[in-house]
Amino acid sequence: MVVGGTDSTRIGEYNPWRAIEYHVTGRAIGGKRQRRPEYALTRQQALRLYTSSAAWVTFDEGDRGTIEPGRLADLAVLDQPYLTMSADRIHTVQSVMTMVGGEVVFTGAGFEVTK
Repeated sequence: MVVGGTDSTRIGEYNPWRAIEYHVTGRAIGGKRQRRPEYALTRQQALRLYTSSAAWVTFDEGDRGTIEPGRLADLAVLDQPYLTMSADRIHTVQSVMTMVGGEVVFTGAGFEVTK
């Protein structure tokens, strides 16, 4: 099992999207190629490193990591279409709403949740 994470882009920056972009493009901050194109991951593979694989490494694969009936509702509504946007802009993705355990824990500007 492989879990997401890299220090090849920048140590100390908490932005998993920057690391995901690196896995997809092979380029670090500044555009320097650090991975050969044949080692690039698909967007789905890169995202899986930070979702279902990450749940496995913390022994939570039965509760989180995928969106399925009976799982905890941990999810983010994104401001851009991750699967189709320009790969060199993946690092700019942000959540406009985040849920943990089925509860809204974050909403971005202009995003309101009513109960």
